Amino acid sequence: MNKSVLQQILLESDWKSLREKVVNDSGIIRQLQSRVFVKDGLQFWRAIEGLGIAVKVLEDHKPGYAAELVRRYFWNLNEESGGTAWNASEAIGSIIAHCPKQCGHFNWMYSALLNDESLNEGTLWGLAQMACVAPILVEPLAEVVLPFLESSDPQLRGRACLVQAIMQGWGKNRTERMKMEHRQDKAKIELYVNGRLQVYSLAELLEPQIVYYWQEEMTIDEWTWNVTVATNAQGVIWVGLGDEDEEQLKIHCQRWYPQAFLLKRRLPNAQVLEQLHEYFLGQRQEFTVPLNPMGTSFQLSVWEELKKIPYGVTCCYGEIAERLGNPKAQRAIGMANNHNPIGVIVPCHRVIGKNGALVGYAGGIHLKEHLLSLEKQNDAARK
Repeated sequence: MNKSVLQQILLESDWKSLREKVVNDSGIIRQLQSRVFVKDGLQFWRAIEGLGIAVKVLEDHKPGYAAELVRRYFWNLNEESGGTAWNASEAIGSIIAHCPKQCGHFNWMYSALLNDESLNEGTLWGLAQMACVAPILVEPLAEVVLPFLESSDPQLRGRACLVQAIMQGWGKNRTERMKMEHRQDKAKIELYVNGRLQVYSLAELLEPQIVYYWQEEMTIDEWTWNVTVATNAQGVIWVGLGDEDEEQLKIHCQRWYPQAFLLKRRLPNAQVLEQLHEYFLGQRQEFTVPLNPMGTSFQLSVWEELKKIPYGVTCCYGEIAERLGNPKAQRAIGMANNHNPIGVIVPCHRVIGKNGALVGYAGGIHLKEHLLSLEKQNDAARK
């Protein structure tokens, strides 16, 4: 790949293009490795993230690739020159976080990098990334991480605070004491989160904003979709049924929850998953989970109207516009419908064209057709 093309991909966080290109050009991995030699701000971190994403793609096509690359990093760390192991702690952390099943067995070896002062900052960052997606890998490492809560270096204290917060329940007595002390800590640190460099106080890292997300297959008859759901402390923020919905969720969070950490956990999403399963089985017509959609005031008003459309009933954009007292807003309502972050529960699938056509739907027209058919059949059966 041309160097300028890769630079543009990193500049725009265009991970879709990176995934497409790395399938046919594995040399992109070497380019990314070269790019992370120097810590030069945001572009360095984008390269670190890109490395993890690209390795995951190649791992899917060539099993064993990710583990072999991690082994090479560790081997180079034992060489005097370091070579491609420069900034290895961040690189390895990104690869393990993107390939936890294939590389999780390196967790203890990785945590040993905390013994090297030149690597411990990057290693704590990597452990936080691993804790977000695969806490089971970080769970046994408490005793090597928690001592950094008392470090004189705010960069290390802050990263240790974050790992401890993500690993909820670690060393309860010790961490409660540290929380009391760090609430008065005025130090701030910069972290790469949601594609950006963000500044956090230690108090914010002790009790960070968290978005919990999960993906699960759900079926209507013979059709199966990969459903992505996400919640925060206030309620459900996302239900998506598209093939690339995890990426769309991340983009949504970058806009509306820029400082939140995304944790892959099923339990906080158990209630909404259960109700969605019941819906897809035809056993539920109304949802009772709390919702917390984020959008413009106009979008929120449209989504409120969508929630009023009864199960098994459809309406057109013009009807929604009339209800909102703005008959000329049909196109804007269509756009708001398209940006609905909570599919199914906020039933944008029940809005159709004026002539009855099944106009666009994020999960695809086939899914919209199946949802409406499911509701029509079950509503008729109940009557």
